[in-house]
Parts: sequence; C-alpha cells; structure tokens
Amino acid sequence: MQTRPWSRDTDYDTLVKWWNQHEFGVVPREVLPPDGIIVEEAGVPLCAGGIYIGMGTEFAFMEWVVADKDANKRQLHRALRMCVDALFELARAKGMQLVFTTTSEGALQKRYIKYHGMELTENQVKTFLKDLTQDRRYASKSLDWISDDTQISIQRTNNK
Repeated sequence: MQTRPWSRDTDYDTLVKWWNQHEFGVVPREVLPPDGIIVEEAGVPLCAGGIYIGMGTEFAFMEWVVADKDANKRQLHRALRMCVDALFELARAKGMQLVFTTTSEGALQKRYIKYHGMELTENQVKTFLKDLTQDRRYASKSLDWISDDTQISIQRTNNK
C-alpha cells in the first residue's frame, strides 16, 4: 500500500464515484485543495483526503476525506490511517503547526481521536458559506456538496 499526491484533474472522477457511493454531494473540482493524498493498493485507489495550506499562516485545514465504499474493510482501515497521517506529514513539510478539520461522520470523529491524536475542540458548530463571485456562480447551484441533510431539506423547501 502506498500514498501519492492527488491530482484534481486525473483523480476527480474517482472522488466523484466515492462521494456518490456515500451519498455525499459532489465537490466542485475548482474548490478542492491542490494538495491532497490518494492511498492505493497495487495501483487501485482506496481513499483520499485534501488539505488546504494557507500562505502566511501555520494553520492547515484537512477536508474531503473519503474512501471507496466497496473496498475491503480491513484494507480500508489501514489505508485511511495512512491517508490522514500522510496529510499531516504534508502539512508539516509545508511549515504548518496545526491541522484543523470538521466532520459530522461519527466514524471519522472516532478515528481522528483514537488513531491520529486529534483533540475534539467544538461540539455545536454551524458552518456558513459566502459566494464572493460577481455572478454568484456557487449560490446559483445546489450546495448539497457542502450541506448536511437538514440544510439540504431546508434549501429545497425554500426553493419551492
């Protein structure tokens, strides 16, 4: 099993497949961070995650951790561990001192604490998004890719 940098271009279809398997929204390609990791076994991708590295800060944001739902569970456990650890190493290599992430997925929450030494910092968080494009290109599209089930339901009700 090995890790490699992800490519937003060549790996995007794989990420879309996995997001669909988990019934997540599809993240627009241009919103993904340029830095990310893919874990493979014999050339077959198993999981991935991205990390936003800001300039002028020592704070990174880990996001879009996803795996092939059809992969062997034992193999996937090891691959996810490698992926998150590789994201931490990538952040460290780029001068980051802190890695932050959010997730509502219980399995990832447990994984981050148990296997990666992350500390839970907030329980009752609400996230917000502002479209800064002049043509409101993101606001005019479905935000399912970044919304939870409750917000998707509210958006659909408000759009009727």
